[in-house]
This record gives sequence, structure tokens and C-alpha cells, in this order.
Amino acid sequence: MTSINAGGAFFRVQNELNQNSERLSESMQRLASGKQNVAPGSRTASTAVAFSMKAEAASLKTGMMNGSEALQALEMVTNDLSGLNDIVVRLEELHALGSNGFNTVEDIAAIKREGDKLLSEMTSITSGATWKGNSIIGATAGNNIVTLGRNTAAIDIKLAAFAIPEVALGFHTTGDEVMTRVDKDGDASLTVAYTATEAAAAITNTGVDLAVDDEVFFKDLVAADAATGAVALAGSDISVGSAESALSLLDLKTLVDNMRIDAGALYNQVSNTMAHMSALNAGYQMDVASKMDVDFAGETTALAKGQILAQAGTAMLAQANAQGQGMLALLQS
Repeated sequence: MTSINAGGAFFRVQNELNQNSERLSESMQRLASGKQNVAPGSRTASTAVAFSMKAEAASLKTGMMNGSEALQALEMVTNDLSGLNDIVVRLEELHALGSNGFNTVEDIAAIKREGDKLLSEMTSITSGATWKGNSIIGATAGNNIVTLGRNTAAIDIKLAAFAIPEVALGFHTTGDEVMTRVDKDGDASLTVAYTATEAAAAITNTGVDLAVDDEVFFKDLVAADAATGAVALAGSDISVGSAESALSLLDLKTLVDNMRIDAGALYNQVSNTMAHMSALNAGYQMDVASKMDVDFAGETTALAKGQILAQAGTAMLAQANAQGQGMLALLQS
């Protein structure tokens, strides 16, 4: 049967031309926007996964900002600890000066005065080591927790509390002590537990062969020393260069050294976490790009192909139209 539609060639070519025009339009949209997913129904699962990873990457980026602030806080407190180290060195010098037997009363008074000022400055420095009003030294656990984004552990930016060490004035210091002494009769070694907050009569014998006179001896010994106990290191201790003050200065040096080591460990922990986060963020960004960003080389090729097909389709549509001309010629004859 011969009909005007010439076997439907015209409509088939027109359909292909329409579909190619749609694909060409999408290619141009992708190239113009730089995104793969330009239509509502285009790669929806890939889009969902990409946005989830994009959210994680954004969390990591903010976490690195938090980490940078933590590093600044630790740099600040490390500078303060450097000042404490310098003061400890000067206190050691004063202690050495105080051990000089040729010191006059005026010399001792000068050493004592400087020692008191330096110890007071140490307390001032540590109490002022704050970041945005939050103490770093002696901070309450949990007050300075820094979160660094997903897949990373939070870090508590705090250092141990600072306290001027005590000079022991007797066999016990404040707090609970256990002392071992040979008893009064000399026939045994006795261990006696003493709690500074309790009366001298509250001592408990855990040794053997404790006679009545031994018990009285220990209670008198404790009672005699209970009035003195231990006091905080002061300029007067440094100015006389005593062995007790030397031990307290050693404790002070150890305390400052440990604080500096802890601050350095926190700094390294934050730095290492941020390095991990940076690599993780780079991976996330590349994965998001692979799912969201257009492949310009591939899409340009598709665009060129679509343009060629559009030209070919237009030519073929003209050919399909020409097939109907035979029918018209038949009618005219």
C-alpha cells in the first residue's frame, strides 16, 4: 500500500531527532553547570551518596578550624610554661646564693624578697593561662573538649593544676603518711599509719612487739611534728639554701617539666589528628567530585556527537519529507 507517510519514515526520523535534541540539551546543561546531575531523575542515588560525603567533608573542614584554635591555645600556654622554666632557673640561682655562709642579713632578705616575688609570679602566670576565658592549667575535665569532625576522637585541652611544692618540716607532710621507725626499746621495726587530719592519738600500729611505752613514744613523736607538718615553698626557704628547699625546687622543676611535656603531647596529638583529617578530607572531596562534577572531556565528546547527529537528523528529515513528493507527483499526473 502506498500512502502519504511513506512507511512512517518521517515520524521515525522526527522521533530520533527529538531524542537527540534532548541529549544535546543535557550535555550543554552539564557543561554549563559543571555538574553531572542536572535533571531531577538523573543519577539520584549517586547524588544522595555524594551529598552525604559532602556533609562529612564540611564537618572535617570545621573540625580543622577547631583544631587550629586548639593549637593556638597550646602555643599560648607553652609560652607561659617557658616563662615558668626561666623562673625555676632563677630560683635555683637564688637557692645557690642562699647557701653562701658569708651572706649578711641584708643579703638573705634580698634573696627572700626576690624568691617570694618569683613564686608569686609563677602562680599568676598559671592562673592567667586562659583561652577565651577558659583555664588551660588546672582546667576541669571536659570543659575544654575540642571536637574535630566525624571519624576523629575529641581532645580535652587541659593540663594538671599548678601548686607551689611544700617544704617538709618533720617526718610527715599534709595528707596520709606511713612511717617506719625502730621502736623505743630497739627490738623491732614498727610501721605506724598517721593521718594528718586526725589527732595524734589516732595512730594505728601495724607492726609487732609494740609495748605501751613504744605506743606513747610514737604518739608523742607524731604530736610534736603535727604542729609543723609541711608548708609551701617560700622565699625564706630559698634564701637559706636548705636541703628541704632544694628538694622542693626539684619538685617544682619536675612539675613544670611535666606540664610542658603534657602540653607538647597535646599539641602533637592535635597536629597529627589534623594531618589525618586533611588527608581524609582530600579523599572525600575527590569522591564527591567523581559523583557530582561533570567529566568535561567525555561530555564535550558527547556534545560533538550530538551536534553531528542533529545535523544528520535534520538532513534525514528532509529526505523523509522528500519521499512524500512522489505521492504528490502521482496526483498531479
